[in-house]
Amino acid sequence: MKKYDFIIAGGGMAGLSLAYYLTQSPLGNHSILILDREQKDRNDRTWCFWERGAGPFESILFRTWQTVHFHGTTYTGPLELGEYRYKMLRGIDFYSFVQAELAKYPNVERQQATINRIKDTPQGGFVIANDEPYIADYVFDSTYSLNLDQPDNHNLLQHFKGWVIQAENPCFNPSLPEIMDFRVEQHGDCRFMYVLPFDEKTALVEFTLFNDKLLTMEEYETDLRQYIDRFVDTGTYEIRETEYGIIPMSDVATQENPSEHIVRIGTSGGYTKASTGYTFQRTQRYLHDIVQNLVETGKPTRRPPWFQKRFKLYDSVFLNVLEKHRHPADDVFTRVYVENPRRVFTFLDEDTRLTDELRLFTTMPWWPFTAAFFDVIRRKMFG
Repeated sequence: MKKYDFIIAGGGMAGLSLAYYLTQSPLGNHSILILDREQKDRNDRTWCFWERGAGPFESILFRTWQTVHFHGTTYTGPLELGEYRYKMLRGIDFYSFVQAELAKYPNVERQQATINRIKDTPQGGFVIANDEPYIADYVFDSTYSLNLDQPDNHNLLQHFKGWVIQAENPCFNPSLPEIMDFRVEQHGDCRFMYVLPFDEKTALVEFTLFNDKLLTMEEYETDLRQYIDRFVDTGTYEIRETEYGIIPMSDVATQENPSEHIVRIGTSGGYTKASTGYTFQRTQRYLHDIVQNLVETGKPTRRPPWFQKRFKLYDSVFLNVLEKHRHPADDVFTRVYVENPRRVFTFLDEDTRLTDELRLFTTMPWWPFTAAFFDVIRRKMFG
């Protein structure tokens, strides 16, 4: 049984990002095995995120915008991002770029395999994939499934279906994406559309929901079709690509380091922000910290400041407001984005100071959020 320095269990966004950062670091000559059941050779998803300055994948971004458009309950218009840019990265471009970079390193192996088991042993992290055993100093696992049915937690889902459409008419503004359009029937949930233009006739139109119940494919498509017919002057249009995804929005307690030789990354490690479902940018930050710690100390453990945990409380309160339908979600998001220009992006990145956070909280409806706060305390402390 061959021993590796690092095994990466799961070759999706988190696993490939980690492998890329390792090869770009002083650890680039270490032996790395990547295990994944898929080839990652198709455009299966799109990541959109805001970021200050140039990021590690700047050269392969599909689109970048400095202003976005918002359509809420009391405001329709542009949102200035300040120092941030809203960035769009296609899955296929990410996979192709990282895999081409990793191919330059003979010490990096990739195997298409189904992972059967991961466990810690005194000798290292142990993995069985396609019934074959592997061992490494550290196993980085993005395949672990979170327990999303515990009643003490808030367990919602961000689920979405999107179409890349080619329109007959020049109906899109390539310089102005729509990041949230709430002009869809809410049905007591949080439902909105993204419109991310590629050019005047082509865009990704995506229907997104925050709740705990998935729709049928026909229901997603009905809302997409109705939105396009009502609000986009396409003329006729052709569906060029489709994408569908489910992201957990849960405040379940996660263990990034469940044992000495195993590290959970991505959603498995708690990298998804519970209140928004955003994962890409947080994953890049956290993996960068892991690699830096490995280089400096030989250990992959991150040490976030204790006071940073306050953002988990904020996420739980927000999820409680959504779960209990304490206030219409479209109005909550309108207040967050419109009354907190620029500050909101720093807040969602968890880079604000407490004084900034208190200012943002004063723009929220006080009674629903106060009730949610005490309900969170009751559920988390007393069960």
